[in-house]
Amino acid sequence: MNNAITELKQKFSEIKAMGYIKASRNGYTGIGKTFEDLLGKKEDTNPNPDYKGIEIKTKRGYSKGYVALFNNSFLDQTIFPAQRIKDQYGYPHSQLKQYKILECSIYAHKLTLVSNRWFFKLIIDEVQERIYIAIYDLNYNLIEKECYWEFATLKTRLINKLSYLALVRAWPTTREGITYYKYYRMDIYKLKSFDNFIDQIKKGNIRVTIKLNIIKSGAEVGKIKDHGISFDLSLENIDDLFINI
Repeated sequence: MNNAITELKQKFSEIKAMGYIKASRNGYTGIGKTFEDLLGKKEDTNPNPDYKGIEIKTKRGYSKGYVALFNNSFLDQTIFPAQRIKDQYGYPHSQLKQYKILECSIYAHKLTLVSNRWFFKLIIDEVQERIYIAIYDLNYNLIEKECYWEFATLKTRLINKLSYLALVRAWPTTREGITYYKYYRMDIYKLKSFDNFIDQIKKGNIRVTIKLNIIKSGAEVGKIKDHGISFDLSLENIDDLFINI
């Protein structure tokens, strides 16, 4: 791993020296795609780390929000749990009101109001070793606790994906309608432990974000468009989950 870190640091130094670099792609994902292209990494959906055992996350220099750690779909007793929870607890799409979507962030330390009809909350069951999504009505009566993640699955995903993390920051600028990025800082972190991951969920420093939208045109209009269910870490608390090395 020391060799991989040294190599990545050298590549980052070269990219930093290039100054502002034209974005490979427009939009919010352009910052990550451009950096991957500079590293010579092809875009993929591989669950393994981005660079020789190191997961790479890119953020704009002024960003103080959350960083998505990894995606992991929940389970329940139905064949298509994401479709079920969207249809049952979602709200009408802003344009195609006959179809429902569900986009929200859920925490363990507080309730999240969804669709102005339900409260969502993460429940950590250390006996069953599961994290549940609990859903309540507006009178705080429990409606269901069917969706969950197994500790074992999350632990495998976390350790395989994020034992080492490189957080890269860049300043964006626009020239004649074209976006450029200047990559100016990289911090490399080592994961503390899975137990620490669970503790950060309890404290509300890690949330779960659900993004279940729909296809808005074409032959499959109205079908679910699953942008992923992610575990996100507050950047202010990154040192609570990782050791900066």
